[in-house]
Amino acid sequence: MTAMDATVGSRQPRGSRRPRPWARWIPLGWTALVVAYLVATYRIANDSLYVQSVVLTAAIFAILAVSLDLVAGATGLYSLGHAGLFALGAYGTTLLNQHGWHIFLLLPVSLVGVGLVGIVLGTVSLRVSGLYFAIMTFIFTLVVTVLLSNLEFTGGLQGLPGPLFPDFPPALSGLGSSLAWCVGLILLATLVVVWSIRSSPLYPVLLAIRDAEPFAAAAGVRTSAMKVGVFGLSAALAGMAGWAFSFLGFISPGQFNWTVSVNLLVMVILGGINTRLGPLIGAAFVSAFPVVISIDPFLQEVVLGGIFILVIVLFPTGIVGVVSTLARRAGWRRPPPEAPASTTVDIAPVTQAPLADRAPGTNSDGAPGSDRDGAPGSNRDRAPGSNGAGTSSDATLGSNGGGNGSDAALVCRGISFRYPTGTKAVDDVDLVVRRGTIHGLIGPNGSGKSTLVNLISGQLRPDSGTIEVNGHLVHDAAAWSRPKRGIMRTFQTAVLVQELPATENVTIGLYSKVGHIAGRAALWPLLPGARRDQRGMRSHAASALGMTGLDRRWAGALIADLPHGVEQLTQLAAACAGQPSILVLDEPLAGLSRSEIEQVSQVLRRLQRDGVTVIVIEHQTRFVFEMCQDVTVLAAGRLVASGPAAEVRSNDRVREVYLGQ
Repeated sequence: MTAMDATVGSRQPRGSRRPRPWARWIPLGWTALVVAYLVATYRIANDSLYVQSVVLTAAIFAILAVSLDLVAGATGLYSLGHAGLFALGAYGTTLLNQHGWHIFLLLPVSLVGVGLVGIVLGTVSLRVSGLYFAIMTFIFTLVVTVLLSNLEFTGGLQGLPGPLFPDFPPALSGLGSSLAWCVGLILLATLVVVWSIRSSPLYPVLLAIRDAEPFAAAAGVRTSAMKVGVFGLSAALAGMAGWAFSFLGFISPGQFNWTVSVNLLVMVILGGINTRLGPLIGAAFVSAFPVVISIDPFLQEVVLGGIFILVIVLFPTGIVGVVSTLARRAGWRRPPPEAPASTTVDIAPVTQAPLADRAPGTNSDGAPGSDRDGAPGSNRDRAPGSNGAGTSSDATLGSNGGGNGSDAALVCRGISFRYPTGTKAVDDVDLVVRRGTIHGLIGPNGSGKSTLVNLISGQLRPDSGTIEVNGHLVHDAAAWSRPKRGIMRTFQTAVLVQELPATENVTIGLYSKVGHIAGRAALWPLLPGARRDQRGMRSHAASALGMTGLDRRWAGALIADLPHGVEQLTQLAAACAGQPSILVLDEPLAGLSRSEIEQVSQVLRRLQRDGVTVIVIEHQTRFVFEMCQDVTVLAAGRLVASGPAAEVRSNDRVREVYLGQ
């Protein structure tokens, strides 16, 4: 079975998955949780007004904490502006209701209106990052509270009475408080949306934006737009929380000041950032703390602050993190999702001598001129642009075919680039890469190789010159658009999400190949087509890992637990999974063992047989001249030589500036 037999979105054959005893209980478990949640809501709706007030306040702050965790935990954007967004939802609902707007019409108005404010705030604030982003959003909250305190129509410091929430009709009066049910349902809706995102293929993408943004962009993710979109969704949820809060009584600016933003962050961190239950636990604890610890307000803040510091120092993963650690030590751990066994590609163990140890001109079994397994020697004899034998019926991962019929897959003309510091890294470089070949790019340190690759992949824009990929000019296109043109790449140091398994990292490489991942994420588990796509993505990722020689024991392991060589091969698998027509590898052999180097060489031969054009930056010249049909040499940002490997190797200038001969 070939790797491409497991295509993205394809249905899996019945019985191809390993049986999992716990899997059949998942739908029943979720149903039981929803029923228990509704029963608890019924109990609260029929309890005393005091209990309802405490629980509803905690539930509203739980919505806020969950919305904040969506941006802080998944994308690393620590917002201190959620109190201001919360205030806009509450005051907007109150003021518009006074002008005759119906409260249920105001719910979508709050969602959309505050969400749009969040998009504008995110667009402005995301021009900076880290601490500066937090400061920008903090200033937003300060501005909102100052305006609310001084404008006449907002009631100034005294605030405004909130609207009344209508009771149930007499036939449903036995359900209890209608407001309790409403708050309970919008909290449930919030959890469904956020937990659906966490269960979808968008979640690994968000973590990649947080921890490995170049990797996400190289996979075709519009990282800036994604950040703004997630922040806008989070803002909309904060606006919905403000809509619900307005029905609890009077609203005043003091309820939405900067300390509320800080308390929200405390809730998220205390419960466990980037966890499903952490924000809920943190919100319940912080909201109920003043009720349970009924002492002087100043002492309350001191005690709560002490608890928070203690948790940060001793348990930085929060309450949920501590519980998860104890559960793992007790031996309970849910197994990671696996792909069907039948889609894993097994590669025979490497027995040949690695290329680094061979004499020049020999192939994988040490014999000169042999054509075993697509050795480099055989590729040099092919006609330019030839894809090799056996590709028509054995298409594998990475095959994209196509093109404009030209012999050149990549053409760079007159490329120049100067860094803001004034250093000219690339100076009027021409590069032509023939279709279906492995092209080496070598040169001493500081020669401009990585800069040229960053220009080709879109991370940098050239100051002058043009870049043409498969007949299309792309030098002005953003990095996220290059995968759609067939370009995928790897990095010198593997840029992956450390807290995710290898398989989930590889699925990120499929982002540009599966439609509407972001648009369907909010309801992903409920959409049959989406679930089928997710199974196909995992199957495809497993095939890509198999093609690089990584079996199931590595597929389910966290990247943080993998050795360096396996991490590099995982990065290669992620790039291959995107089915590129041009694959750019930036020092793929760095830190690899001999057997891993041979594994990479086998992968490159296989990709070439499938018609993929490969550009390799590498310092191991023996590997380059053995593997590549054409080689380009740079020095001090300028082109030294480019052409067939044998000619470049014998070039006197190349021997002088690079080979030391």
